[in-house]
Amino acid sequence: MDVEQRRNIVCMQKRECSCKRFQVDEILCPRAMAVLDYTHIEAPKYYSSYYTKEYFKKTYEVSVNPLPDETTWDLPTEVLDNVVLPLIVKGKSGRPMKSRRKELYEYLYTETVTCALCGK
Repeated sequence: MDVEQRRNIVCMQKRECSCKRFQVDEILCPRAMAVLDYTHIEAPKYYSSYYTKEYFKKTYEVSVNPLPDETTWDLPTEVLDNVVLPLIVKGKSGRPMKSRRKELYEYLYTETVTCALCGK
């Protein structure tokens, strides 16, 4: 049961939870962590292999070569002839507001302000 008293089902053998986070992200959701904590099972064996140190290193082992200077690019003429125009932005639908919206305290305290010297 979670904080909002909803019942959630966790199956550690299938690596599934009713919240679907366990299946989609392949990371333990809080409910699965509670099950592992209750049963004293180690959490790392239930994580996806994508979150291991080896996969992290494989991600960055391929070198990325930077692009050369833009002045040395060889672009075809059909690409150079294309003109990209900015988006046409439409106004908001409905009648525009005439004045700003008042805050709650402005409705509660509506007394007029007068000058302390002249009283106006």
